[in-house]
Amino acid sequence: MMSQQLRRHRSSSLRTSSFSMIYNHLLRTSTSYCCHLLLFLVIISSSFLHTDIVVNASPTIKDKHHLTAIAELKRLVPPPIKQIGGSTEVDAINDDAYYARFLSVNEWDPIKTEPSIRQSIEWRKRVQPHKLRPRHCPTLCRQYAWLALTTGPGSKMILNDNNDQLHDATNNKNKKQSPLDPPYNCPPLQSWRTTKHGLPITYFRCWKWKPELASSKESETHLAYHIHHLLRRIPNNRKRDISRICVIFDMRDFETYMLPHIHKCINILRCQYPGRAGAMCFINVPIYFTTVWKIISPWLDDEIRSKVFFAERGVDDVEKAVGFLNGRKLKTGLF
Repeated sequence: MMSQQLRRHRSSSLRTSSFSMIYNHLLRTSTSYCCHLLLFLVIISSSFLHTDIVVNASPTIKDKHHLTAIAELKRLVPPPIKQIGGSTEVDAINDDAYYARFLSVNEWDPIKTEPSIRQSIEWRKRVQPHKLRPRHCPTLCRQYAWLALTTGPGSKMILNDNNDQLHDATNNKNKKQSPLDPPYNCPPLQSWRTTKHGLPITYFRCWKWKPELASSKESETHLAYHIHHLLRRIPNNRKRDISRICVIFDMRDFETYMLPHIHKCINILRCQYPGRAGAMCFINVPIYFTTVWKIISPWLDDEIRSKVFFAERGVDDVEKAVGFLNGRKLKTGLF
């Protein structure tokens, strides 16, 4: 017994001695080195905070009609045996909420919903949004047209056009290529920006967008990556259902040749991610956009169309647009 106590005492003394040696070493180290070490530790810890797992309160589905519809749709279209993206995936197919979102835009009719959810599952198997990274769509990720807004040190720099590389930098071997954007993980010391309601924000800059430079496959890949990126940016919230997204469309330099590309974007949002639109805010629209909207509007379903906002003329930049949306009541979840 005495021997065990003696060993524990020696072990404790050894640990104390080790800590003392480390402490004295740090005291002898220059202040500059300590500051760099501290900054490094902060950056590393910050990186670990941004993972691909988003934990939100699932929508509470109490309506018996809704529960019956979900059960029937799952019978008609069973979830894949092997979960696409894993059980912690933000858009998990085996989740009741996934089935509920498709039902919600089809009058909760399982028969009517069956074809759309079946094709969506096949689309996810083919595209695999959860596996996409910026390197899979480099042409469009270097344009800085679809920005994932952040807060924190350096978060405003991305909005400065002078810091952007030209979108055709890949054609000049002597020119340094700009980093791919948006990055998969949040930059160190920053956090993803949301509206006051909790909706993650993407800022679309029309004058930067050159969809014709990318292949059709890359366009689809880029949009799938970005929508999935938005879903990953939904803040953790165990108390309420936050499952929708926000996009601010700055339509400066819009050209009509973009319409087929816009149609493709709308189709992916409408067919693959129903019930995800929380706010689609348009600013700086050209005078003739009223005519253009008559073309675009029929491409939207009622669910998306009800989330569209046209800001008044005074709302001419992204900060004012965020303030404009913060002053409105937005739907954040399924119900």
